[in-house]
Amino acid sequence: MTADDYKAIVTKIYANTESVSVYGGEDTSPPQYGRVFISIKPKNGKYLSQIEKIELKNKLKRYTVAGILPNIIDLKYLYVEMDSSVYYNANATNSINALKTEIVNTLDTYSRSSELNTFGARFKFSKALNLIDKTDSAITSNITRISMRRDLRPALADLATYELCYGNAFNVNSLNGYNIKSSGFTVSGISGTVYLSDIPNADRKSGRVILFKLLASNQVAVVRNNIGTIDYTKGEILLNALIITSTVLSTDQPLVQISGTPKSYDVIGLQDLYLQLDNSNSLVTMVSDTISSGADISGSNYVVSSSFPNGRDDRESPLVRGVPQYSTITGTEAYTVQEVDTSYATTYTTSTTFNSSEVTSNSINGGY
Repeated sequence: MTADDYKAIVTKIYANTESVSVYGGEDTSPPQYGRVFISIKPKNGKYLSQIEKIELKNKLKRYTVAGILPNIIDLKYLYVEMDSSVYYNANATNSINALKTEIVNTLDTYSRSSELNTFGARFKFSKALNLIDKTDSAITSNITRISMRRDLRPALADLATYELCYGNAFNVNSLNGYNIKSSGFTVSGISGTVYLSDIPNADRKSGRVILFKLLASNQVAVVRNNIGTIDYTKGEILLNALIITSTVLSTDQPLVQISGTPKSYDVIGLQDLYLQLDNSNSLVTMVSDTISSGADISGSNYVVSSSFPNGRDDRESPLVRGVPQYSTITGTEAYTVQEVDTSYATTYTTSTTFNSSEVTSNSINGGY
């Protein structure tokens, strides 16, 4: 049986199927021969219930080829976020707010299109830029930055490991690290809010994940120097066992958002990744094009927008997601303070302070 055969069968036996992804175990890493993985997006809701998965698995037994074990797995949402600086001719519009609303509506329409919201979908960067430019004749250009995000839903108060697959390579901007960023959370044994980031290895293909506190917008205290690994090429983050006790963000359940810049701005929903454009976490900033309007034909006062990701407004540190939660260091914690320059040419000035008992404890625990 082929993947298309399984797709046809799932659609037949489960009428509530909106989209389905099927791939063989030979395509996983490491390979799992003799297995086929099926992920389903229901029409109503985000995930299949446990009862639905059991019923589907029982129905699939009638079609199963000898030696092939079907596995119904939860889909994983991969979110694309846009940060657009949109330039406009002030002489060609009566209302900046109305123009911005038009752009947001355009992106909302694209976010609901059949090109997204499915397995195997591809966010087409050039198309998104073109849609913005064509929204209104007053728009002269746009500078848009892209990030991709996965949401970690922790088992609170339980010792657990976590794996987040993005299916797209990460861009490694700096060997000094801080290429990924997270929303805040708390862990057992450390006071205050902590965040995740990364330090690449010399080959830029992989690196380690660190845990830090935010002391100021560009100042961090690294409290755990190695809590997992990141594979930049595969787009995969693995976190060692830790106990997450709470999260800053909470919708239907606690979550930690973890994002990074993709190596390609054309983002693909690979295998069981269900691709969505998240406009609720996207940003549109209107910028007056003073050259086009004739107010500054020499360009002396032209506002330049960076093409590289950074903090998006005064409320956000470029190192973390969301409103920063600043912390202090207690006298019993080991840490490394880093002053981080998050411009494109990232540099650091570091100083280290240790508490002897903490250093001994960390060494016994393998640095964790």
